[in-house]
Amino acid sequence: MSTPRVIFSYNQEKDIKNIQIGLDTVSRGRQPDRELVQIIQQYGSAPSEEDIKEYLISRWKNKRGVPDLIVKQLQEYWDTIEEKYFNHLADRMQLTSFHGIKQLGGFLSVRYGSGYNTEQQWFAVSVYNSTLKNTLTAMHEIMHIFFHKQWWDFCKKQGLPDNNIWDVKESMTVLLNLWFKNQVIDTDWGYDEHAELRRFIIDWFLETRDFKKTLERACIYMKEHSEKSPDWITNQG
Repeated sequence: MSTPRVIFSYNQEKDIKNIQIGLDTVSRGRQPDRELVQIIQQYGSAPSEEDIKEYLISRWKNKRGVPDLIVKQLQEYWDTIEEKYFNHLADRMQLTSFHGIKQLGGFLSVRYGSGYNTEQQWFAVSVYNSTLKNTLTAMHEIMHIFFHKQWWDFCKKQGLPDNNIWDVKESMTVLLNLWFKNQVIDTDWGYDEHAELRRFIIDWFLETRDFKKTLERACIYMKEHSEKSPDWITNQG
């Protein structure tokens, strides 16, 4: 099957959306990163879209060449591994298809954290990260998008509520450390609450070499250890 294309760029609208994603998690109890702290200090905990736009204009003042340079370096490296990444991801995740996705947008953001949008098929990478770190971020967020497309409903059928499917989705990305160890030098660490599950996932996958069987075990684990879900996710309801 034809692999999707990832195009990296800077887009103010998507930068705003990524910041709003971060602010939403802060409103549910997650600790803000340094960039979100600055925005909250300046505009309060619920800044308007115009407030964030104003902040970004100030943030990028006299730095117009920076986004282009970061994007150029990231795109050049990504292009060398893109086809291998998607083919390997499809094989290891047991994707039946790329679900009609022909292109994904990777948008640079001033936020440290990276959100994604499954329906609009985009994700964020951080201006503060190196090319290899952002490459791993891209792999991580793209894996999330295809998890939603193919495996979210499967987890529902295993009896998991949405917040615990989120836990499983985040934990399964530990497999990137096995699958792409030659393409990145960083490590997909995940959340402290998922450390035990992520260790089990590595063991289960190495034992079975089967994503679906590994996912089934991860779902069973989360049903039995739902208290390990981060509070700000549990509070999502």
